[in-house]
Amino acid sequence: MKKYGYLATLALTAMLVACNGQEEAVTQQPSGSSASEVQTTAEEKIVTDQLGREVTIPEKIERVVTGGILPYFSTWYVATNSTKEIVGMHPNSYNAAKNSILAKISPDVLHAKTSFIQNGEVNIEELLKVNPQLYVETSTDENSINKITEAGIPVVGVQTIDAAAAEPLATFNSWLTLTSQITGTTDRADRFLQEGNKVQSELDATLKDVTKANKPRALILFMHNDKSITVGGSKFFGNQWLNATGAIDVAEQDVQGRKEVNMEQIYAWNPDIIYITNFTETQPVDLLKNKVNGQDWSQVKAVQDGKVYKIPLGIYRWFPPSGDAPLMLKWMAQKNHPELFTYRIEDEIKTYYKDFYEFDVTDEEIHDILNPSSDAAKY
Repeated sequence: MKKYGYLATLALTAMLVACNGQEEAVTQQPSGSSASEVQTTAEEKIVTDQLGREVTIPEKIERVVTGGILPYFSTWYVATNSTKEIVGMHPNSYNAAKNSILAKISPDVLHAKTSFIQNGEVNIEELLKVNPQLYVETSTDENSINKITEAGIPVVGVQTIDAAAAEPLATFNSWLTLTSQITGTTDRADRFLQEGNKVQSELDATLKDVTKANKPRALILFMHNDKSITVGGSKFFGNQWLNATGAIDVAEQDVQGRKEVNMEQIYAWNPDIIYITNFTETQPVDLLKNKVNGQDWSQVKAVQDGKVYKIPLGIYRWFPPSGDAPLMLKWMAQKNHPELFTYRIEDEIKTYYKDFYEFDVTDEEIHDILNPSSDAAKY
């Protein structure tokens, strides 16, 4: 099992750029240039994105737009305690935000515009109406990065998965580090790193004597409907969550990343536990009651034992990198080993939200976090 300390240390190594305001024009530097070669004004600074590109941005940024890097708006909140700077985001991000507790904690997030994404692509004319000082995009979307850069808007590329390994904690902390460069603040990022280390150490101590034979065999159901079954395997976030919380990933040897499979493969794996992400509308009851046309889930052990769980949604979906990562560890560890982890997850959520978000979450809101609606997966 990989330690959270490793995950988080590796994690805290690269992140996004965004700060607070200046209506002044900014320029993006060629990838080969260095900070010492770039001329900036007192109102500008240079950050290095996760593509290794040097990007000149305003010293203070007040208007940020996030594109295909869907969780980033919540990362900005974790790093800054604010969402008022997020003036635009991808519609898929907006849907997650609208159905998350973050909409109550920081309602400014719901003011973000989404019209600049049309037919899945960036519409430059609409984007210019939003007037961003900074655009944050997935590092692999070269087309959008180039198009937005040519329009005169500085773009920061962010990796969706940590380059060294698909570790959600490592990835999230790398985003926090980059955001700290942009905003010039590190206190909140440091606190999250420390908490993550602490939680993983506690899990490790409790799980140290658990043998492989006593670990549940689990499956991550990433995307699902009556026509398609997509699961996660190695080099994907679910694999690391399972390894870190005392479970065995049944797809680890057969799937790298994510892959579409059939029911015969599900039967062959026959997992003890099934975790369903928030990137699909499928709910546990759909499998437990065998409601999916053309698929017989009643033959799967996890369904027979009633161990099918929807992954929670707090300030963002808990499956990918999130500020709620320490809670994800505790939640999944308890599902994997309820006899070892006897805390009330509701109490853990309440304490965490008070300490880190300065928000008194209600019992009803905790219920919604732990039982997210299918609407959160609709784009």
